[in-house]
Amino acid sequence: MMRFVLPICLFTVLYLTIMSLPAFALDEIYSPNVEPHELAFEYNGSRTFDNQAAKNNTQTHELVMEYGVNNHWETEVNTGFGKDATQSDPRLTGYEWANRFQFFPQGKYWLDSGLLVAFTKAAHSGDADTLEVKLLLQKDIGRFTSVANIGFEQSVGPHAAGGPDNLFLWSTRYRENEKFQPGFEIQSDLGQDGTLRHFSAQQHYVGPALYGRLFGHIHYETAYLFGVSSAAAQSAARLQIEYEMHI
Repeated sequence: MMRFVLPICLFTVLYLTIMSLPAFALDEIYSPNVEPHELAFEYNGSRTFDNQAAKNNTQTHELVMEYGVNNHWETEVNTGFGKDATQSDPRLTGYEWANRFQFFPQGKYWLDSGLLVAFTKAAHSGDADTLEVKLLLQKDIGRFTSVANIGFEQSVGPHAAGGPDNLFLWSTRYRENEKFQPGFEIQSDLGQDGTLRHFSAQQHYVGPALYGRLFGHIHYETAYLFGVSSAAAQSAARLQIEYEMHI
């Protein structure tokens, strides 16, 4: 029982702390490889920084519980909070059920691959629900690991508007040791049909990242990225903290 109480207390303290800081508008970059029978409690947060008020201090926050059902399937549920630049404080945005599917055993083929499918139920009646689908790819070369997520997010339901929002995310890290793995990320929101051929209308971010594991059970990821297109904020940051256990 105590091994469940510790992560719950940890995440309660972490959530209250992060929400009070000038925290983070980027997304987690998923590996296609799942960890069977691993139960994890996770916080994800992001924030934008910009001199223009319309782009500054957009935030997202997620509290996540995930479980590796078997060697090929991991499922998670999360509660999302967020705010745009016009809002003073984050508000409840929705409830998500996500499933990650690993196609083949890790290392069996030249490229590891999988699929992420997630559905978010909006918390407010006037907001659209969303469906997210991403192809997950990973390649290890020596101590370098590169991961790509390619897919889309589509609003669904009676309040849906527009076509799919196309997404591309990339990370490369150097596995110096378990605790310290420096790297970089590219996160791009390619937009819908009207912006696919216009780089300046898309949101592109590039910058350094750091990954690792502390005390055997705590996995962390952090990145500070710079906007390289007109539609993007000047910079954005993300933080992920995950407490993991096997049951």
